[in-house]
Order: sequence, then structure tokens, then C-alpha cells
Amino acid sequence: MIYRNRCWFTYDFGVTYKVGGTNRYVGYTGYKVCDPAVANPRVLVNSDLGMLYNSQAPDLGGYTDFYGGQVSLGNVDPQWIEFRVVEEGFGFMSDPGDIPPQPDINMNGIGGYSYTVNLSASTSSTYGIDISYYWQNYSGRTIYIKGEVYRGGTKICERIVQINHGQVVDVHLTCDVPGSDGEIRMYKSKWYVSEDNSTWYHVETKWNAVYFYTPGKVVGDIVFRPNPIIYGIEQYLNKEFRNYGRANSNYDYVLMLCSMDPNVNQLVDDMGISLTSLQFKCRWRTGTDTYQLGVRNRQLTLNGSPYRTVNVYGYGNGKIRNIQSITEHNVYSIDADRAVVVSVVGQYAFDYVNGVRNVDVSQAYLYSLFGVKGWAVINADERFAGFVTDGNQYVRGYDRNYVELYFRNAYSGSFEVLKDGSTVYNTNINVPAGGTYRYEPLSSGEWVVYLNWGSVASFKILKNTTSLTLSVQQL
Repeated sequence: MIYRNRCWFTYDFGVTYKVGGTNRYVGYTGYKVCDPAVANPRVLVNSDLGMLYNSQAPDLGGYTDFYGGQVSLGNVDPQWIEFRVVEEGFGFMSDPGDIPPQPDINMNGIGGYSYTVNLSASTSSTYGIDISYYWQNYSGRTIYIKGEVYRGGTKICERIVQINHGQVVDVHLTCDVPGSDGEIRMYKSKWYVSEDNSTWYHVETKWNAVYFYTPGKVVGDIVFRPNPIIYGIEQYLNKEFRNYGRANSNYDYVLMLCSMDPNVNQLVDDMGISLTSLQFKCRWRTGTDTYQLGVRNRQLTLNGSPYRTVNVYGYGNGKIRNIQSITEHNVYSIDADRAVVVSVVGQYAFDYVNGVRNVDVSQAYLYSLFGVKGWAVINADERFAGFVTDGNQYVRGYDRNYVELYFRNAYSGSFEVLKDGSTVYNTNINVPAGGTYRYEPLSSGEWVVYLNWGSVASFKILKNTTSLTLSVQQL
């Protein structure tokens, strides 16, 4: 929705020393985007010394909207450090020279605290990053603090401040231009201490992620998978959210509203469920509705005006008779009864077929797992799924009697067919680039076709239904 498509935004990472000590610390801070928050993310800190930290982020003491954690490394010297926020799918590694060495300066009485940095900035701002870092000096001598800000390996600004004994000074750094709407930019700041404004000792490095947004930005939606926020909400509520299902069955959905300004916004769906926005928050609640056969357009209004249409798909009974490639693996002619077409990864419906219809399935390839992408045709009686790996091998045709695979690149390896979980055919094949391989005949049952790297197609064929008619003559 906003930020990294999750309910958290980890924006501050650092490696530093405690005041007066020699132990090095690594830490992080984040902001809870969702209201209510679903959970705190898991943060990993790795290094050439091994795994340093692997824990769910705890709440930051006294701040219900924030989380954070730190770990002491002792007085050892890592060569590199990697931060990874698991649920955000985000991580980065330090560059050479980022890890401060053991300081050859007496740090007793010297330290930084109350570090603040904007976790987001409007595209209308005059800056890209704004840092306020308060440095204290109770060392009994005059010191100098230097802060440097880097973007993409290039230093974009710096500031040097003299701090006398007993002073606390805000070393304020504001620089760069803002990014485009939705851009997340990573900045790095390095902090140095000196006693003579000449010889500098590197004592801390910070990395800060900044999210940029257009003024007045507000986003509302009925959210189904594969939006990453929903994964956390599903775990939190022990429910599944899909925009497709059996007609006349009930389904749960998530109504969500995210706002990036202090103005009050209201989102209302066509069931009368509403949300009122909070600044820098994603508010959500669940609702229940019923799948209708075919496509239903769910309507949303924002602040009293039409805002967005969301499609929900319901399937019924029927058969999947024929599937044929029209334009390689992107468009297929599908002949089926009361079926929906969904992405195999993410499980998100994007079309409805009742008869013969050309369907662009390429949008299913936006979602992948370990490089495998795919789409499926589903009704209550049958199912067909075709998989693609890097666009090379894919299902070219299927008509309930055979399945034909196409190979854009040459393939040499195993070909295996399972029926109802048991192997019925296993051989090695050699297919040239641009060649095909067909397996037939098929019969009723559940089938899976494998190559040596995994499944290519899975489908279910039912016997033709028979009916018995009983006529009763009235006496």
C-alpha cells in the first residue's frame, strides 16, 4: 500500500559505540504503519563474524508507534555487516569503510543521542533528508563533531560543529532534493570526533531509508492477496482473503485506507463499511460478502466521491474443454464453463470465462516463487494450471485428451507424468529449441506433468456425468 508494502517501515540502521565504552553496537529503529499494527517484523543482522542478531523487533520503550533493537558486538572488529528485515523483503550490506574501527580517542563523556531523521518526505519538500543528531560533551575538553551524508556512494553534504565542555549541540544536516512519489531512497551518514578539528576518528555509521510521497496522498482499497500487507493480516486473524471463490459462498475482505497527511479522509465501500484516516497510518478492518457467479464490481467512495472499482470473481460448475496458446505463453484461448483465471503464485483472479475467450495471462507472471510463475483455470468441477520458468518451457495446448509442452530453449532431461499421485509415465526426452512434446491419452483423474526442475502443468479431469431420469405416471 505505502512504504515497502508492509505494516512496518524500518528506516534507521546503525553501528556505533556507547558513551565512554569500547563495545560496538548495531541497532535499528522502525515505524508501525498499520493501525492497529499487525505485528513487528523479524530483523536479521549478519556479518563476517557470523549471525549477530535474529529476532522479532521489540517495541521501542515508551513509544507505541515505534519498534527497535540493538545488540553489543563487544570489542571485535567486523569487516562487513548485513541488515535484513525479513517480512519487508528488504536488506543491504555495508560498504568497505563503513564499519568504524576501535576509536583512538578517549570517548568518555562524548556521545550522540536523540537522533531523529524524517522517515518520509513530501515530493514538494526542499530536501531529501533532514537529520538532527544531538551530541553531548562532558569530557572536560573541547571537541569537534563532523557529520557526512552519502547517497549512492557520493558525499552530498557535511557539517563540522565545535562543542565545548558541558554543551549539547544539535548537529543538523539537511541536503539533497526529494525523490518521486513512492520512491524509497537509502542515505548513509558517517560521524567523526576530533580534538583539534584536523585529525578525525570515525565513531559511527547510520543508514536511513526515506519514503517520498506527493502532498495530500491518500490510498484506499479493498485488498486481497498478493498484496504483502495481507500476509501479515491473514496470520494475525487466521483467515484467508481471496478475490475469487465458489459462487454463493461467503468471503472475507480487508478494507484499507492509508494517508500521508494530517487531513481527515473517509473511505466507504458498497456494503457501508467505512474507515477514517490517521496521519502516516494505514487503517484497516474486515468485512464479509458473498461471491456472485461471474464478475462483480465492488465500488469504493473517498470523501463522498467515486474513487475505485475492485473486481471479485465467482466460479460455478463446469468443464475445462480446451486451452490453446495464441501468442506464445502470454495469451491463451480458453474454452471452459463458469471458470475464473487466477495467478498460481499469489492466488489472485483476473478474468472470468464462460464459453470461449482469449485471456491475457501475462499479468499472472508478476508473481513468482523461486523463478516459477503460472496461471490456472478453476471451476467447481475441474482445474488446469500451467507453469512458466523464465518464459522457456510452457503449456502450448490442452484439450482433455492430451497436453503439449513447448520449449523455447533446448531441453534434455526427465519427463514424468503422475496420475492421482502415482507415476504412470517416466522417460528422458531431448527436445530442440522451438520443439514440442505431447503426452496422451488422458483420462479422468488428477494429473501432474513434471520436468526435472519441477511441475509444468497440473489438471483434473472428471468423468462425463451420467443422469438417471425416473418418470412416474399419476394414478
